[in-house]
Amino acid sequence: MTRGIEFTSAWTSIGTATTKTQLGNDVVFPAWATYLDAVMPQAILNTITAAESLIPACILESNDFRVAPFEVLGAPEGSTLGASGGGHFQGRQEKYAIGCPIKGGSRLSVYGQALVANTAAPVMGAGIVVSNEHPGHVQKHAKLGTATTTGTAATSDVAGTPYTIVDASRITELFGVVAMTTVAGGDALGGYIKYSSSEFVDSPPLKLPLNPIGTGLATLQISYIDGVSRAPVNVECKSPTRIADYLYMPLAPGAAGNFVSGVIYE
Repeated sequence: MTRGIEFTSAWTSIGTATTKTQLGNDVVFPAWATYLDAVMPQAILNTITAAESLIPACILESNDFRVAPFEVLGAPEGSTLGASGGGHFQGRQEKYAIGCPIKGGSRLSVYGQALVANTAAPVMGAGIVVSNEHPGHVQKHAKLGTATTTGTAATSDVAGTPYTIVDASRITELFGVVAMTTVAGGDALGGYIKYSSSEFVDSPPLKLPLNPIGTGLATLQISYIDGVSRAPVNVECKSPTRIADYLYMPLAPGAAGNFVSGVIYE
């Protein structure tokens, strides 16, 4: 077996808006490659702004093979109170399995997108894992919902925007991020994202436990997000599947942040 890691041709600024930007030129696969194994998105902020988090999305597309939809989240960065809050902590790098058949010489377009606008442009790249051996699982697809304000109410469901997946037989993973904006002493965040659909087979609404965000002193507040919240599941579904997502927080944040959910399916 041969397995290698390609990389997007350039680290690329994704700008200060929320539109997707191609990361360098297309990735051209080596002659021996027969499977696109996985993607490892990377996103960083070199200049931080108080009360701003980074929620980066990585999107894969190709005219040569059927990888789309594949929309996942890179490691988020939490917000700070201000200059006295110091710098951001970077969450761990995420790796998402794909298992898509490819041919040597085929091309992959990789895009980056900030789901919530930043004052200073983030920079993104991505590692692309390829091999010449079957990955041992059915090809995965991934779909993101819409970034939505958390509001400031506790113990109630905050509705996102419903989204639809097609040609899916089974959901295999839930993932998502909740990120603060303005933070203050005594502001901790926890809870879950709920996924509801009448197309889930023999399943109640699904719940994704969130990586908790701890509190701090008012003058030294940094909201550290320990990577993307992820949970494996095994839920059969009918196609098309319309998913409604909701955020539940047991404690009320002082200021509204943002949340987004996604699913991986086959």
